[in-house]
Amino acid sequence: MNASRPRSPNDHTPTMHRDPVSGRPVFVAPQRGGKPDDRMLVAHAAIDATAHDWCPFCAGNEHRTPPDVLRAPADPARPWHARIVPNAYPITTSPEIAVTTEQAAIGIHEVIIESPRHDSAITQIDQGAWQDVWHLCHRRLADLAATTSLAWATVFKNSGAKAGASLEHVHSQLVAIDVVPPVMAAELEAVRRDPGTFPSLIAAAAASGRIVAERPGVVAIVPPAPRQPYEVWLIAREPEPHFHATSPDQVVALADLTRDLAGRYQRLASGCHFNWWLHQAPLAGSPVPPGWHWHLEMLPRLSEFAGFEVGTGCHITTVSAAESARRLCDVAG
Repeated sequence: MNASRPRSPNDHTPTMHRDPVSGRPVFVAPQRGGKPDDRMLVAHAAIDATAHDWCPFCAGNEHRTPPDVLRAPADPARPWHARIVPNAYPITTSPEIAVTTEQAAIGIHEVIIESPRHDSAITQIDQGAWQDVWHLCHRRLADLAATTSLAWATVFKNSGAKAGASLEHVHSQLVAIDVVPPVMAAELEAVRRDPGTFPSLIAAAAASGRIVAERPGVVAIVPPAPRQPYEVWLIAREPEPHFHATSPDQVVALADLTRDLAGRYQRLASGCHFNWWLHQAPLAGSPVPPGWHWHLEMLPRLSEFAGFEVGTGCHITTVSAAESARRLCDVAG
């Protein structure tokens, strides 16, 4: 797939390598070592500067990011409330680049700027505007699904420094790559062996009181083996391989649930940092087992991942699935 050329010592093209024992992919992206954070941007601003003066994601600073890929509303004459732009510090190299390194990390890496204001939490965003953010993601993933050089795509959020965010202005990221990650391959194989995996998961959550929220077509459950207290999975009720192919109503349902649960996290643990990521099936050209449901996993970062977790892939939590669900229900808005 990739053309080969000698690699220069000054070549910062992102590359992808595989661990020879586990097969685990590792993305090497040297340019990300220079990506700015809030502290760096503030240090370069005037002493009395406001966030608008230094934040590249605030409205009026569009010249500080690459040009829009998509925006909402689409009309450039109207003020925007969400934008998708190329990531200035990507982990991938665009498929359109003809000359690349032998191990180039082919893909797309973009930033979803979720508010024109310097909001630090999605609960500060109007519900309708937040729904438009997800409609924008839905449309962009559909566009990328038609790119034959890409194998899989996701949307993920790092909310707060403990979750890996370098800028506090609300944003998420979208990555599409030319490989299927091992975690996804394992999930797909599980459903291939048992097409009833997701219905059983939802039924067991209902039977044990671990359904914490629901909207038309999407259910939010505490999984039976949460990695952190209050981990939640938002699962499409019916088998559906791709989020980008779901209905507009289910896009709204996912938007409303993510906003609702982020609010519950704040009420349970003020200042809680968290991640989420979308799991959908591989893009066109790869077989999808019957019974696959796209889903989004939300993970609060209430304790650090240490040597045991990183070294084994096993996790330790201090709150059971049942207790997590009870507490999440107690703080429902």
